Amino acid sequence: MIETGEAVRRFVDGEEEAFAPIVRHWEKKIYNLAWRMVGNREDAQDIVQETFLSVFKSIRSLRDPGSFSTWVYRIALNHCRARRRSVRFLPSEPGPDQAGDEGSPLFVIPAEDRGDSLEIRDIIQKSLAGLSEEHRSAIVLKEYVGLSLEELANVMDCPLSTAKSRVYHGLRGVQRNLKRLGIIK
Repeated sequence: MIETGEAVRRFVDGEEEAFAPIVRHWEKKIYNLAWRMVGNREDAQDIVQETFLSVFKSIRSLRDPGSFSTWVYRIALNHCRARRRSVRFLPSEPGPDQAGDEGSPLFVIPAEDRGDSLEIRDIIQKSLAGLSEEHRSAIVLKEYVGLSLEELANVMDCPLSTAKSRVYHGLRGVQRNLKRLGIIK
């Protein structure tokens, strides 16, 4: 498999086949981000398609192929935000490892990624559900996607201090929600 930066350079230079390895390398990561942001499998799949369509159309405008990861996460996050604004979200459908029930949470965090029990995941999902878009995005990108604060600042197109603040206030919001749910005192 070729490195993403090299694939981007080859695609920009006219090698259409170089786009397939980019998609293969990034589609699961983008899907996981979208699934955590919108909590619906079909919407997450749509967001992946929309993201790669946007990437395909505008990749030639990417000045530095080395910044592809920041760029693609930003595009995906923008599609997530647009989807959340355009659709009234109902409770999420169960993930592949969850039993279905009427009270499914808004966010679906796959068990294989978290290693948590269904009860713990349900609590985490409910605690994230009440956060603002910026705080939820910061928490998902930092804690679930695994970006550093610097990468988070680049993806969210904000200063490092703002990224730190969003993570801090997002975690405080999670803490408040956990108190409200009676999980912590």
